[in-house]
Amino acid sequence: MKRRTFMHGAAMVAALVASPELVAQTKFPAKAITFVVPFAPGGGGDTVARLLAKGLQDRLNNPVVVENRAGAGGNIGAASVMKSPPDGHTLLNISSTYAIQAALGRPSFDPLNDMQPIIVVAREPVILVVHPAASWQNAKDLALAARKSPGTISHGSAGPGSVAHMGMEELAYRMGVQLLHVPYKGSSAAFTDLLGQNVNLVMTTVTFAMPHIKAGKVRAIGIAGSQRLSTLPDVPTFAEQGWPEYQVFDWKAVAGPKGIPADVVVQLNRELNEVLKQRAVVDKFEAEGTTLVGGTPEQMMQLVRGDVARWKTLTQKAQIKIE
Repeated sequence: MKRRTFMHGAAMVAALVASPELVAQTKFPAKAITFVVPFAPGGGGDTVARLLAKGLQDRLNNPVVVENRAGAGGNIGAASVMKSPPDGHTLLNISSTYAIQAALGRPSFDPLNDMQPIIVVAREPVILVVHPAASWQNAKDLALAARKSPGTISHGSAGPGSVAHMGMEELAYRMGVQLLHVPYKGSSAAFTDLLGQNVNLVMTTVTFAMPHIKAGKVRAIGIAGSQRLSTLPDVPTFAEQGWPEYQVFDWKAVAGPKGIPADVVVQLNRELNEVLKQRAVVDKFEAEGTTLVGGTPEQMMQLVRGDVARWKTLTQKAQIKIE
């Protein structure tokens, strides 16, 4: 009798250990949470991740660390998260680049079915910057120069298939010009070569470009969106300059591997929504012309699916090939 009781108890313990849902209900977070940024330090995604990590750490009273795992257009970092234990302790800070990579079919995992969406964080227009010494004063000047010298004007990006790369490819397609792509392992490296005048252009996010623009290190010649930003009133939109169909936005979001217990997803979504309401976070994003989003995991999945379809269509129309 006692033996049967003992075995029954042991079986219950084993079941608890094997059930992430039951464990999560009583022990989340049970250890430090890792935010993986799939690009090098210093980029826009890195800045957003560190801001979120600080807010989430304060709310959960639990360590939240940011880890950069760059390479392969964000696929190395993304793959490491999608293949991690689905317990909510390893999260991925994704951006539009994630959807682009999915559209190109480059990941070693299923970008939609292997991913658990948690929350969309923010959305911002891309912005095109040049060195202050560049002769182009606006996007029209650039288009004219590119038509005269096809394939000679270079643009640096955070890597093949990044939003910086594909955003520039779309602009070139709509302008009817050819540009030279120079890939790097992150936005910071591309910017360093722009400042050194080793590349001519960089398409990036407002979050990343703003400090450099304010410091006079780069000059913006065009921004996506239907209207100018109040924080950069002198920078014309591409729509104003003759390309109203050019509407490229970068978004930031948080995801994890498929299989995270539902209650953990709910908790993370709730806490991150609250972080996005904090005055310091709101002020930081608004100062950079970024729109905070928030919302549900389901809304995030709709965004990702829509973006994947969009970039697939563009890639086919523009006949863009990724080496």
